[in-house]
Amino acid sequence: MSVKSKKTVLKKTEINKKKSLQKNGTETLVERVYAELEEMIVTLKLKPGQIISESDLGEMLHVSRTPIGDALQRLAREGLVNILPRRGIVVTEINVSDQLKLLEFRRSVSKFAAASAAKRAKDDERIKMETIAKQLLEAVKKKDGRSLLQADKAFHDHLSVCIKNDYASRALNSLDALPRRFWFVHHQNQDDEESGRLHAQLALAIAKGDEVAAEIASDRLFDSLEKFVHQTLNR
Repeated sequence: MSVKSKKTVLKKTEINKKKSLQKNGTETLVERVYAELEEMIVTLKLKPGQIISESDLGEMLHVSRTPIGDALQRLAREGLVNILPRRGIVVTEINVSDQLKLLEFRRSVSKFAAASAAKRAKDDERIKMETIAKQLLEAVKKKDGRSLLQADKAFHDHLSVCIKNDYASRALNSLDALPRRFWFVHHQNQDDEESGRLHAQLALAIAKGDEVAAEIASDRLFDSLEKFVHQTLNR
């Protein structure tokens, strides 16, 4: 190969590397923007019914409109915002009836996910799941609702990794944010204790690789979640 040809190959390689880094950087930025917007919606910094714009969010998060737009598309698929052409973006309202329908579907998917994660998780993933269980119990002990919400998010994110089934992971991820927002709005201390304990039991069953115990723990968790929604109607 001639010197000129070698230089051409090296130049193309450098260009490809640069494009790859730019792509990975963009993906990381979108994930960061999505995570920040999701937390703002779940914790009511962006309130139900509030109208927002890409430009305002861009200024708030100090990013361009492209990652904002990509993140909003994902949030729309998850039911946290509605994108209205020529009108803006509206944060969705909180609906008790919708929560019950959502839990009905999530119960079956989550039971499958629990058993699958218990069966397929790798050793290092089991260790991390056990750590998350401890974080859940610590948040309950301290009566720290925000830490519990964060530990719950960590649990669901890691569960989707342990499942080893992309279809189930995507389904669970898309159904996670609405229940967490509902919980943030309506929870009380006694709800925190029961939820944290049941999530921790599920996490420990997965960490131990006990499929049967994981399925039982998942059902117990969803029994509690459904009871919580019904109790909310009477408060």
